[in-house]
Amino acid sequence: MLKQLLSRMETVHRAETREEREAVYRFRYRVYVEELGRELGEPDHERKWVSDADDEAPYTTILYTGSAGNVTGTVRVRHWRAGEVPEHDLHELSIDRFCDFERLNTAEIGRLMVRKTMRGRVIVASLLRASYRILAGEHETDLTFCYCSPGLVSYYQGIAMRPFGGRLVNAPDGMMVPLVSVMSDHSYYKRMSSFLAPLVKRYFGSGKRARLDLAPYRHLFAHGATGIEFDGERVSGQVEDWLERQESSGLRSLLDSLAPESRHALLGRGLMLDVDVGTMITRKGFGERELYVILDGRCEVWADDRRLREMGEGELFGEIAFLQPEGRRTATVRAATRGRVLILRGRSIEKLMRRDPVLETRFKGWLNSLMAERLESEAMAA
Repeated sequence: MLKQLLSRMETVHRAETREEREAVYRFRYRVYVEELGRELGEPDHERKWVSDADDEAPYTTILYTGSAGNVTGTVRVRHWRAGEVPEHDLHELSIDRFCDFERLNTAEIGRLMVRKTMRGRVIVASLLRASYRILAGEHETDLTFCYCSPGLVSYYQGIAMRPFGGRLVNAPDGMMVPLVSVMSDHSYYKRMSSFLAPLVKRYFGSGKRARLDLAPYRHLFAHGATGIEFDGERVSGQVEDWLERQESSGLRSLLDSLAPESRHALLGRGLMLDVDVGTMITRKGFGERELYVILDGRCEVWADDRRLREMGEGELFGEIAFLQPEGRRTATVRAATRGRVLILRGRSIEKLMRRDPVLETRFKGWLNSLMAERLESEAMAA
């Protein structure tokens, strides 16, 4: 299986010329702005490209697949020698949570995207494999950071990026989960069945660079340190316990209509996340289809500068984007207090519905009723 994957890898190029870089910037605009409605980076709507000062920095490498005239995928790699990380990135990526960060070579992988019609192929694997070789081979990187939306955590875990005790990233599109890869941790790469595991052995170990001692960082990876729970059994168990304490909630109304096996499968594919006051959970216009349930605390719903309503424990949101084909958020939701939310992944729900037509009928029927009630309530309040 791995040999077949490696044999199909795409050729990856470094964007070194002005023509190549501008082609990547335009590609980002098509994916980020036009397709996903994202605001990450600094979109130039006149030239229709996405770029920022870091793209031209000496510590940045931009990779792409395809050609300058036909970019099919890209990733940006920022790499810093020990003690040279900009102050902003130390905090935003939670690099400073690692006690000896000043002696470590660190990096960040971001701006990873693939043309819509070519997703599910080997382009992402090709870009990440090339990134690992550059970081481990040329820059002797110890730790590589990234962040992603909560619904993508399980995907990034599959390539051996792991959640840790870092701060949630308040990105322009909403909250993002910080992740890190210990570049020399072969046992973790192997445990996650990452296609990058063979490269770890190539660059680290006997007769090569020494592997990083993980002992000082164990507390960052300990259960409960990350503020995110993604183990399916624990999520399901904790939510069931929470439901027993609820006399009524949107989630209970939904789950009570499902067969036990569908109920367990739905919760087991979810994750729970702790949020601080002011955290933007999701942003109006953002392309995302996750559903959210407030397990603790309160959230505010905003449309531009107008506060629509406040939601409390047990309430669900995100139903409009989930039900619409384009999956765009129609409002911004922020945490009004510290709390915890349950996140039900859009793709996981769709897979369950394809296998269970009864689940699909009940699920969509309940969400449509909820959406109609909210629209009527907002119309009366206007």
